[in-house]
Amino acid sequence: MPRYDHLRLLAYEIAPGASLPVECLTAKFPASWLRRIRSQAPRCDDRRLPTWSLVELLDTLDPNIIHVASQLDDEHWLISHARVDRLTLRTAVAVWASTRVTPDRPDLDWFDLLDDEDPDWMRTELDLLAAQTHPNGTAKPDPAVFRMLPGHLAGVVAAMGMQIRGEHRPFILGPVDNSGHRSAIWWPPEHLDDPKLGPGLWAPKIDFHVETVPSHGRARIHAELSTVRFPLQPVRYVPRRGGRGPNLTLWLLADSGYLRAAEQPTLISAGIGRRRVDGMYRWAWDPGLAHALAHLTHHAFPDPNDVVIAPAAHIDQPVSAYILYSAGTKLSAPHDENTDDKAAKSVLHAAKTGFLPVDHYDLHTSMGEILEPLGIRPVADLKEAKTTVPRLFRPVADTHASYTLELWTESPVTRQALLAAVTQYLGYTETASTTRTGDDGEIIESRSYTGSCKLTVELREQHDIAAGIPRPAKGEKQGAQAAHRIEHISQIIGRSGDRRAAIVEIRKPAYFEAVNKEDPYSTLKQAFPPLNRRLQCIHPINLYVPKPDAKRVKKTLPGTQFALGDIHRASAAVQDALRSLGRIGVLPAPPGITGDFELIGIWLETRNGADIPIVVRIAGDGTATAQLATDDGTEQLPYADLPLALTAGQGRLPRSKNGNFRTRIADFLTAALGIDHATHDRAVFIRTSSFRTRGWDWLQDQYLTPDRLVLPGLSPSDDSVEHLSPAKCPGLRVFRIRERDSQEEVPRGLGTKEETYGRTSGVYPLNGHVYYAVNPRSDQMQTPLTVTKLDPDQSTNALKQGSNNNPIEIVAAFVQPDDDRRAWAAYTQALRRAALHTDIASTLPLPLHLPSLADEYLR
Repeated sequence: MPRYDHLRLLAYEIAPGASLPVECLTAKFPASWLRRIRSQAPRCDDRRLPTWSLVELLDTLDPNIIHVASQLDDEHWLISHARVDRLTLRTAVAVWASTRVTPDRPDLDWFDLLDDEDPDWMRTELDLLAAQTHPNGTAKPDPAVFRMLPGHLAGVVAAMGMQIRGEHRPFILGPVDNSGHRSAIWWPPEHLDDPKLGPGLWAPKIDFHVETVPSHGRARIHAELSTVRFPLQPVRYVPRRGGRGPNLTLWLLADSGYLRAAEQPTLISAGIGRRRVDGMYRWAWDPGLAHALAHLTHHAFPDPNDVVIAPAAHIDQPVSAYILYSAGTKLSAPHDENTDDKAAKSVLHAAKTGFLPVDHYDLHTSMGEILEPLGIRPVADLKEAKTTVPRLFRPVADTHASYTLELWTESPVTRQALLAAVTQYLGYTETASTTRTGDDGEIIESRSYTGSCKLTVELREQHDIAAGIPRPAKGEKQGAQAAHRIEHISQIIGRSGDRRAAIVEIRKPAYFEAVNKEDPYSTLKQAFPPLNRRLQCIHPINLYVPKPDAKRVKKTLPGTQFALGDIHRASAAVQDALRSLGRIGVLPAPPGITGDFELIGIWLETRNGADIPIVVRIAGDGTATAQLATDDGTEQLPYADLPLALTAGQGRLPRSKNGNFRTRIADFLTAALGIDHATHDRAVFIRTSSFRTRGWDWLQDQYLTPDRLVLPGLSPSDDSVEHLSPAKCPGLRVFRIRERDSQEEVPRGLGTKEETYGRTSGVYPLNGHVYYAVNPRSDQMQTPLTVTKLDPDQSTNALKQGSNNNPIEIVAAFVQPDDDRRAWAAYTQALRRAALHTDIASTLPLPLHLPSLADEYLR
């Protein structure tokens, strides 16, 4: 593979002096309606109203609407190409108010409460490319750019289609996204029929949004290529996410629109969830968009439970329903649609996610031809930075450190695989084996090993600790059965006198769904830490016996029948268990540092209306500690004790209505920086998305002025606020990290060299403060770079997994005068691969990766 020395960010910038004027109408929210809503709303502050639902509804109902503001008192609440029908507005607001503002007061007739007031419309011309700059040099696009440009560009693609790989491809506008994104969907979707996984639909999607970069004076437009998938087989299992019950999203398509026969085809998005109806769990609509539309359209909406049972029967209808497939959802196996056997084999969607570099390159080129005439041009390629910092370094392990690990297994094969991983794969040597009798008479075997550390492994009988948890009976409180299981585990296991880790064998989530039980995973995570045990879970491992007609035989661990993939899983469980016990290792000193140093990661979690800031400190000797907030300050504890503290509910800052929680977060952050007392060398790593709206405004793009630090809790826009210099903060460095999360704030990138392109790795500076860092290709990325999914004649390519190494954005926000910013960026990049517990590169550098793993212990 050629060595690429440039990085091409797959994004575009507004050209200097470019403009894109759009004639439109604007209107304020009717004053009488606002008074009525404020008088009836349960909260007096209308800024807390769930206006996102109203935004979704109005954006969807009328294709003339360009933008709906989330604030009802916005000067340009409604922006539209033409007047929106008065009855449509009144009906939409009435239905929204009844379902979202006062859902517990069915006696209120909002159709009667809202008079027939017509908004005052004003003709306006808005420039969708208008931008200025903030005092720190960051681009400052006009509000219309964020509000309207993504939808405008998606509309251009939907109206004219695109030339991709020499052929014209049709698109349709995707559902409204209240985050400011808007997509164009390749339509109709492509059909797949895999003999093993069954039929399905999939389509490429182009997502548009506007972003800024600190100290960079031009706004960026992202056109992100991704995949949407729709199953045609019955859905058997949907994973829980974010502490919520199972939920799905339906995309609904009315070919003639929803209100008038002359409308363009319109996709809308509506959520459904599992709810108890007449004593049985069924899929039902979430309150909101779909419920409101039922009052506004002549079309009949399908029963969501019927859609989940028979997805294929609900396409090509007056209102077609498509289940938006997400990772982990299980479908009926082919030819198994009518079976009553709940334990029947289930499968994943046939289409795989992701595209390869050839598709990203082709789309970037084709999109550039559309955007260039509009005054939007590709971002210039970035040249790789050369430094003396090694690309790869590993921490040095303390071989004298001792750790205890328990194996709670159901299957002897899984136990054998874990022990094989310890000795044959990880290289430990067994030195002794003893037995003892537990309090309940159980014979417990204990094995001792030496290697990169001293390791004691105890073999335990699992009993029923990982069995499925009964679903709550009628009238029983949610979580009661889980509480019983936690108490049961405590009685069986008892509290350990020494700190140790446990690996528990647990069935896959689909198994528990099939037997109508709750997955015990989260319950185990809550049960083990109070017993002085950090928990890792592993799915069962079976002996590998190749089928006689197998085209490809899996590699096995020499001398065993364990597939290497299973041994990798087992070794990862062992290594991560040791990490949870504080085995971090000694890291090389940062560039230019010769004395004591600390690497500090500051993380933020949220649960049940509370913020949980977490600080992890890695000292130069490899000692890792954690800090949590307390009622009167902070508490420091060993990193290994963080799971116990989190399961006990420590560190939570409830969000009070008066905003006092932000002050407490700011105090916590300031203490972590050590401004008043620390002088030793320390580097603070913090995610963009964590605290920029939670107590540290300086982290926002428009405020971040390099080497002029504004402390947490203070407003950078206040002229009286002091901007601290490095001289006033000796030893301190701050690095802001932004990754490609669900909001895709960082663009994808391809390596380039002359006319060739592909995957790359390294650090690429945008300017003297902002860097893009890309990890090397992982071993899992085996699909050839030339595979394309954008050619319908090569439809089987949709069955292949596509993946790319995505950049993270590193901002050297605050450094000392003699620091080499490029070297520090390279060191930050190397920290993404500097872990003892895994050889797989992490998205975030180690000081942030460690606290990110704590979220599984929150409830």
